[in-house]
Amino acid sequence: MRETLAVQEPAVRIIHILNHCNHGHGNAHVAIDLACAQAENGCDVVYASAGGDYEGLLKSKGVKVVHITQKSHNPAVIALNLLKLIRLCQRFRPDILHAHMMTGAAIGYIASRLYRTTLITTVHNSFDPHSLLMRLGDRVVAVSEAERRSLIARGFKADRVEVVLNGPNLSPREEWLEEMPSAPDVRRPCIATVCGLHRRKGVPDLLRAFKEACATSADWTLNIVGEGPDREDLEQLASELGLDGKVRFLGSIPRPKAILRQTDIFVLASYADPCSLALAEALFAGCATVATAVGGTPELLGGGAHGVLVPPGRPDALAAALSRLMSDPAEMASRRSQALTAAGKLTIHRVRQEYDALYRRAIDKALSSDGRGFSEAGATRRS
Repeated sequence: MRETLAVQEPAVRIIHILNHCNHGHGNAHVAIDLACAQAENGCDVVYASAGGDYEGLLKSKGVKVVHITQKSHNPAVIALNLLKLIRLCQRFRPDILHAHMMTGAAIGYIASRLYRTTLITTVHNSFDPHSLLMRLGDRVVAVSEAERRSLIARGFKADRVEVVLNGPNLSPREEWLEEMPSAPDVRRPCIATVCGLHRRKGVPDLLRAFKEACATSADWTLNIVGEGPDREDLEQLASELGLDGKVRFLGSIPRPKAILRQTDIFVLASYADPCSLALAEALFAGCATVATAVGGTPELLGGGAHGVLVPPGRPDALAAALSRLMSDPAEMASRRSQALTAAGKLTIHRVRQEYDALYRRAIDKALSSDGRGFSEAGATRRS
């Protein structure tokens, strides 16, 4: 009997295209985690950007770092860096170009057509009006099912849009963050939110709800982690509400998970949130959660099975949910247990597996016109 030898598929070659690799930007965090996980799993990965905080981490995980500036309003600079990307494609021969930001989608589209490779785009911030540029992808990734429906309603082709739910936990970035200053200790029992301080995050609603809930649970404190243009106004509102000494504005903290591990209840009061990384991290830390039912939040919370959902823009509903948890230790313990159950799937390992499958489907679809699958086409391309 003749022995049949298994044909080993070639490693997928991937170029991730972003503006930077700096800390404190959710879309960059997702791409950095994914690039590192893919490289550790045997893929050949390039991270093309203007550089930033995580260059050393990327290189340590086997990711090649190439400097291509994308965030510019100067047409000459954009043209020069488009040329750099085209030359990178000629040299590296990618199977996938993966754009995570709008400029990257534009130059990635041109490069993918000239080089005849597959362009994947991930829509991290669908509320940005410029996100329509992400339609240029051969496949478009939404970070939640709610976002998929929203993109289709805005004109994205339904048969091109797929979902990969965010999963930031067990991130390789934790190694880099271990070298950052530790977070301050907090007084318990406490509530926390981690978010940018701007209108979309609904922090005024949280402050008003916290004041109401404190009427029956006076020993609680609220920690607000994050920076933004509304910080001064929010501090003034907290003072006007008589919350001096009960609300702490901690600013931007490199390691917010250290705060989350000391937190009893995590709150996300957003008016829009495609798929909150901070909420996923809070679940992993075992926080009981209360969040507004917007964007991908209901999916992260299992439709309410793993956390309390309230309507957006309703401080009264938020206050009622907080009061129940703050006054009922058994309910609090149950919700903390539910959070850990939900967190199991919100890891970078699951995200990497789903992107791997998506890439291979996209590559095989692109090659199906000449009757070849990925293995055969990859061998031809490398030769």
